[in-house]
Formats: sequence, C-alpha cells, structure tokens
Amino acid sequence: MATGACAGVYLGCVWTFVARIARADMRATATQMGWLAAAPAVGYLFATVWARQMEGKSKLPFVYWTWLVARGMFMLAPFIRTREQFVLLVCLTPIIFSVSTPAYTAIMRDIYPDQLRGRLMSAVRVVLNVVTLGAALLTGRLLDSGLPWQTAFFVGGAFGALSAWTFSRITVPSSEGETGPKRSTIEFFRDTLGILRRNPGYRWFTASVFVYGFGNLVASTIYPIYQVDRFHISNTEVANLQNVAAATTIAGFFFWGWFMDKKGPLLTVLIAICVVCTMPVVYALAPRVEYLRIAAATGGLAMSGIDLGYINTTLLFAEAGRAAQYQALHSSFFGLRGTIAPQLAIPLMHAVGPQNAFYVSEVIMLCGVMLQLFSMRDARRQAAERGRNTPPSV
Repeated sequence: MATGACAGVYLGCVWTFVARIARADMRATATQMGWLAAAPAVGYLFATVWARQMEGKSKLPFVYWTWLVARGMFMLAPFIRTREQFVLLVCLTPIIFSVSTPAYTAIMRDIYPDQLRGRLMSAVRVVLNVVTLGAALLTGRLLDSGLPWQTAFFVGGAFGALSAWTFSRITVPSSEGETGPKRSTIEFFRDTLGILRRNPGYRWFTASVFVYGFGNLVASTIYPIYQVDRFHISNTEVANLQNVAAATTIAGFFFWGWFMDKKGPLLTVLIAICVVCTMPVVYALAPRVEYLRIAAATGGLAMSGIDLGYINTTLLFAEAGRAAQYQALHSSFFGLRGTIAPQLAIPLMHAVGPQNAFYVSEVIMLCGVMLQLFSMRDARRQAAERGRNTPPSV
C-alpha cells in the first residue's frame, strides 16, 4: 500500500502534466510529441533481453533499481533549461523503467494467490489512484498559480524513488523454475517466440492486443496535441480530466477485481477494450473541452480493467516458472507497436486532420476486439483438451 501511495504522488505530480507542459510551455513540436508518446514503448523492444538476464535470479533487485533510477531521474528537473533537455528526460525515464516489467509480473505471481490476485491487486491500485487524484488536483492548481513545473517534477521524482524503496521491502517467496542451466540469449529468444506457435490462445491474445493497442496509441498520441491546439487546455483542466479518470479508475478496480476473480481475465479484457473504444469517438465529436471528461471517465474505467486483465491473462496462459518469459513476449510486442504507432499518428493527423484520424484509430481498435474473440475460443479449446472444466472467463 505504501508503494502505491508513493507512486500515486509521483504520477500525479509528473505524468499527469508531461504532455501539456511539453506542448504548451516547452513548445515541443508535433514530431517531438510523437517521440514522447513512443518513449514508453521503446524499452519494451528489449523485454526478451531483460527477461533472459533475470532468468534464474531474484526478480526483486531488477524492479528496485530500475524504479529507483527511472522515477528518481525527475529530481533532475530543476536543471532542465531547454525543450530538447525536457524531451530527453521524459523519453529516457520510461525506457529505463521498462526493464522491470518481466520481473514485476513474475513477482505478482509469486506473492498473490491465483484466486485472490484480482482483488488484492485492485486494492493496491485503488490506493495509487486515490493519491494520484489528490496529487494531480493540488499540483494542477499550484502550476496555474505560478509554481514552476520543475518543482512539481522534483517532488514527484522524490516520491517515485521512495516507491522503489518501499517495494523492495516486500517478501517474495521462491518460485518454480528459478533454477537450472541458463540458456544463451539466442536460445531464450527463439524459445520465447516459440510460445506463439505452441500456445494458440496466447497467439490470438497477442494479436488482439497488438491491433487494438496500435489503434489506441495512434489516438493517444493525438489527444494531448488536440487538447492544446483545439481547446487551449489549462493545467487545471488537465488535472480535472486526470481526476475524472482517476475516480472512474478507482470505481473500476472495485468492479474489475471482483469481476475478474469470478469471470476471468479474458472476458475482463474483452469488455474493457470495448469500453475504451468510445474514447476516439468522443474526442472527434467534442464541441468543448468539458466533453473530454466523458472520454476521461470511460478511459479510466476501461484502463483499470485492462491493467488487471493483461497481466492476469499472461499469468493464465503462462506455464509455471515462465511468467517473466510470457510477459517479455507481451512487452516486446507493446514495444513494437508503441514505437511505430506514434510515428504514424503525426503524419496521419496532418494528412486527414485530427478528427478523421480518431475515426481511423477507432476502426483499428475494433479489429482488435474481434481478434480477442478468437483468443477466447482457443482458450476454451485448450481448457477442454486439458480435461478441465472451462471457467466462465474462457
């Protein structure tokens, strides 16, 4: 809980305002905004390498050190003077943070029992989002009252570093598959890609996530540009959007945690991505900035389900001891689509206009929804072949 609270201050003080400050205060170009959107994905291109490096080792140090460095880097904000320095800082931090993802997924499997994982993870995320809401609300008003953004980022970075320390205090039991000879990086990479051949349910799930996520990233790249250029959004209104999203995210975690434990992660993901598909349409049709709160509300509700659903679907398909490897594959495809989609979003926006670009992204996202149905079909088939009763989720 302490980790969630510290991370909430970090997110509320820093990431709520990064895009708005980049575009409105630092005058970042559309191309640089594309870089900022792509940066969280670039590091995940190497997720298989990170997973290979932690194979057979304790996962906790990988999370601790990457969180400490990535989040703590925002304490350097008072030294930022130029637009290029700002872009570099914001691009570097998520790339470093991405190293922790396979290890974090493996730790979640080890510390939470399967039947309660959804609700327990939801409880931590509720704390995180409550604190994020409060931090964003206060920070937005302070920024509009004259507080330098460098000060807000410094405070957020300090709490981000503290979140790494509190996470390092948890006790992680030994898990299966932690011992044995290590494979070469090439062997590990080939075996990781082989998951798609051996596991058809996970193959369709990966395809669904890639296609839906590609469309969502196209839209997400354009959202902050559209907010500033079309609506001249203030820091306070950015905080208001964040707080609407945080409130529905909190409510969502209460619902999705229960729903996933009862119905399973695959159905959770399907419903959640259907909900988030409303966002591009709302942006395309919004006549005033206030209407964007509808998109923030649906996005917050859906993202809580996706947050829980993605990681638990990965754990559902992964064999014992291979959670980090499955997560590495999932993250690698996120890195691929997250690197490409923002770079295509900007030319698309210039070619057809932001509103039509939102409609294009909507069509792509709906194709991903269809692929999720194939994943659920194959998961049922796999469960039947194993001779188990098929749960309602699959």
